[in-house]
Amino acid sequence: MFKYVKIKVATSYLNEKGAIVLKKSKLLFGYIFVGVIWMFVTDYIAGLYTPVEYMIIVQQVKGIIYVLLTTLLMYFVLTKIETLNTSKEQEEKLTTLINSMVDFVNFKDGEGRWIEANDFGLKLFQLEDVDYRGKKDAELANYTDFYREALLYCGRSDEETWKNGKITRYEEVIPIPDGSQKYFDTVKVPLFNEDGSRKGLVVIGRDITDKKIAEEQLMKSEKLSVVGELAASVGHEIRNPLTSIKGFVKLLEEKDQENKLYYEIMTNELNRIDHIAGELLLLAKPQKIKFATNNLKKIVTDIVSLLETQANMNNVLIHFSPQSEVFIECEENLLKQLFVNIIKNAIEASDEKGNVWVDISEDGSENVTVSVKDEGTGISKEFLKRIGEPFYSSKEKGTGLGLTVSHKIVEQHGGKILYHSEEGVGTTVEIQLPKVRNH
Repeated sequence: MFKYVKIKVATSYLNEKGAIVLKKSKLLFGYIFVGVIWMFVTDYIAGLYTPVEYMIIVQQVKGIIYVLLTTLLMYFVLTKIETLNTSKEQEEKLTTLINSMVDFVNFKDGEGRWIEANDFGLKLFQLEDVDYRGKKDAELANYTDFYREALLYCGRSDEETWKNGKITRYEEVIPIPDGSQKYFDTVKVPLFNEDGSRKGLVVIGRDITDKKIAEEQLMKSEKLSVVGELAASVGHEIRNPLTSIKGFVKLLEEKDQENKLYYEIMTNELNRIDHIAGELLLLAKPQKIKFATNNLKKIVTDIVSLLETQANMNNVLIHFSPQSEVFIECEENLLKQLFVNIIKNAIEASDEKGNVWVDISEDGSENVTVSVKDEGTGISKEFLKRIGEPFYSSKEKGTGLGLTVSHKIVEQHGGKILYHSEEGVGTTVEIQLPKVRNH
């Protein structure tokens, strides 16, 4: 409520300042005009009706009257100047206040034209060097291609607020040039004149990006917690009978060659269950990781060599030709599991006679990036938002646990995993790892 009062005061100050400046100009020209008329008219009348012997007295009286009128006028002008200075000081205080706010603050008139915006808002929409006052959102959209749609949407939501006739709240998503997004909890307050016509609009947008990220991380943590509890309670209980079942299936397969095909299918499915149980246990079980300096080129080379057989079976060609050796502080076995998951996914996503490119590049002296690119079907935007969640997979028989484990390994190494995908074109996975672990 405090912000709304300040905003209303600011709008009145801006209107008052404009009115005072206009009155000042009119007053100046009026004073010159009246002074000239006074001199000529009074001299003319005095010359017609005043005897010569009284002319000096008349001139003195005329001067006294002019001095009195000028004094009154000066008093009026000084009063107005004092009011203007007071308004200017209050406006400067209010400008300092809104510019110090970490929220986006914007005042608009009844037609949607921008009156005032704080530095945060101008920087957000890249309008720092634009004379924005008096322009509507649609006009300002022509000054920035990147934020064009965002500004046009602001104009449409303003109209909805006017139609509602009351304080309206929106959650708006603003894109950032680096590819990320910012989330804003935006409140729009319409102001009306006594006759019901539009007077102005106050817009306040609070950045809730950190809150949204925290909520998403909390949801992921809750899901991982559920997976961990599930693994801790049933993981071992699943694996123990699986071992017995696999042994009996193998024994029956040796004695019953006629149904060998069915036994092979059963064995494959049992192995899949065993693999899922293993991933569950990996997520749930706290691990003591022993970091050591390892050759990243050798780790990736070993994994590529291991998966070349599967790639050949899928008629996919892996391209990998590292330029130089790169040493990083890591847990070798975990990184091998990470690259197996990522490269295997790329192979399985590729079409027949497809290609998979694996590359290692150094990002300055602190980080190294391993990228895996395929020419597969790509990943939809909806799936990209949830990628890495347990039990969420685009594969028919997938569990999503492989990528969940991969994300966990990257986090344990203090790195990042990024996805760039276009449906029908392919996917690129970038794994950014620090060369030296942050202790």
